[in-house]
Amino acid sequence: MNINLQNIENSSHILLLADNSSFFNASALYTYLLTLHKKVSLQTEEELPKKFSFAPWFEKVRLLAKSNAEYIVEVNDNTQKLYTFFVENEIKINQKMATSLYAGMLEQFKIFSSPECDGMVFATVSQLIGLGAEHKKCKDYLLYAQPLSFLRLKSLLLGTLILREEAKVAELFLSDKQLKESGAKLEDAYALMDDALRVIHVKEVRLIKSDENNKILKILKEKI
Repeated sequence: MNINLQNIENSSHILLLADNSSFFNASALYTYLLTLHKKVSLQTEEELPKKFSFAPWFEKVRLLAKSNAEYIVEVNDNTQKLYTFFVENEIKINQKMATSLYAGMLEQFKIFSSPECDGMVFATVSQLIGLGAEHKKCKDYLLYAQPLSFLRLKSLLLGTLILREEAKVAELFLSDKQLKESGAKLEDAYALMDDALRVIHVKEVRLIKSDENNKILKILKEKI
């Protein structure tokens, strides 16, 4: 994500393009741009999960459409980098921005269980809490607020788990029938791959579409 401060200054209407993984960063940027009295639009290519509804500007998100914005920012999911951008450019981080960034850190580092978590991550989190981030609300929604459809798919999908290659590889088998019965989405299945990666000895998880000739939809590997 390249943010050009000169382009921001010269533009009256700015469009933020995000997806599920980068929404919280877009929320923080949205708040910042409003403090500059800019017109801001926030668009995504997919519907956001309901558990994101606590975040500032959730209700402002629109599905991708034509726009007459003068400057377009394609937002990515690197919250740590965005926080550093704000600090290095002496941009004041208010409570809404801090909350969005804290939520982004939770998502980026998988509720702080990711092996990529280090001292810098926790130092950033501490700073965000000091700036007023509503950290309890973030955790309650992202960790506990799961829709029934997600839990139904979890039961169905984890029931198909097979371990291979001396239990180092876990395979999950997904079908359209499972998605229909649970009411969940493909993105929910991707999220459930993290659970399989926590099984002891497992280093790689494969999501396989059982009704499409066992096509591999995604591979998730343990980060070292």
